[in-house]
Amino acid sequence: MKPKIFICMGLVLSLLISSCSPSAPDSNPNQAEKGVVKGRVLDKDGKPVANAVIVASSTDYYNKNSTGYSDASGNYSFSLPTGIAEGSYSVSGTVTFQYQGKNYTMALYPEQEGVFSAYDGAVRNFVFRLNGPRSTTSDAEDMPLGGTLEVHAQPDNVNDKNLEITLEPMGPLVDGSTGKTLVVGLPENDYRIKDIPVGKYKITARDKVTGQQLGVAINGAFQDYAPAVEGLFTDKDFEGSTFFDLVININTL
Repeated sequence: MKPKIFICMGLVLSLLISSCSPSAPDSNPNQAEKGVVKGRVLDKDGKPVANAVIVASSTDYYNKNSTGYSDASGNYSFSLPTGIAEGSYSVSGTVTFQYQGKNYTMALYPEQEGVFSAYDGAVRNFVFRLNGPRSTTSDAEDMPLGGTLEVHAQPDNVNDKNLEITLEPMGPLVDGSTGKTLVVGLPENDYRIKDIPVGKYKITARDKVTGQQLGVAINGAFQDYAPAVEGLFTDKDFEGSTFFDLVININTL
């Protein structure tokens, strides 16, 4: 009988030890942590985006930032100073692609916005996509993620109300995805067509009422008007900008 008693006592002791041993803390990615900003970066299809740059910027002190990077699973987490005078922070994100021989820094769409205390920490998730609103408080007509096509039509020869422009992708877009052919006209009282996925396009134009083919030229390229041109969206104003544009001129051939 003694061996059986020893076995039972051993089992009881083992259960007691198991019940008293501390378990590993549950890590909740959606729960803010003191002094930490964390989150995940996904693309529009829900796939992780690696090597995104996430910047927490102080809203109280000029040029006081902390930076983190997303891993292969799209996750990022980094610490913030939590002193008494640290104040509040906001978070933004970008991801950079090599395209057409240069760097293209693209803005990330934030799923959550608003400032937060460094002491409290925050969860901020981001989505990478080529067009659509830039933030939760803007729309595509305000500050789009896509590029802006600026169109200057020769007023004596071209009726801009009848203008139809076709943009056909020339190979992959900036993120390597396959683009779609776009057929667009000018918005009313505007010469800019906004929120076009950034890439390189073959551009043609016509009068949609008469069917007349029109000539296109890239602004500043010192070229004659042609039935079709190749146009590449580039950084607006300065290298590293997350805004992109392409300027074309249109006239009769």
